[in-house]
Amino acid sequence: MTEELVTLETAKLLKEKGFNWKCEHLIDRNKVITKYDLPQSMSCCTEIDDESVEFLCPTLYIAQKWLRETKNLHIEIYRNACGYGYAIVKADSGTWMEDDNFKGPNDGGNWDTYEEALEAGIQEALKLI
Repeated sequence: MTEELVTLETAKLLKEKGFNWKCEHLIDRNKVITKYDLPQSMSCCTEIDDESVEFLCPTLYIAQKWLRETKNLHIEIYRNACGYGYAIVKADSGTWMEDDNFKGPNDGGNWDTYEEALEAGIQEALKLI
């Protein structure tokens, strides 16, 4: 089984929100993923020039765990007749997260895979921070 890595868009959001857990993978602006034998930290991810920016590229699971453990946000994935969906809840209490732009769960399960729903949920949770 291979674990899915976050997309470039999610990697950028993670960096913006302070993600700094060591990762075996980095992704650059051209969406090229590099795997390292030793996990890398944010210190390796600096802007050399406009073309050479790299971002930490964790697995979806690690991004989900970071949100839960450092930001108290948990992404719940569910399955219904339409596909997969997500809900963002407070990790310590299960309270639904809501603001003017996000009203609880997604629009009914528009994703074909668990991983697509998890990525979408992670992105929305990062936007709430």
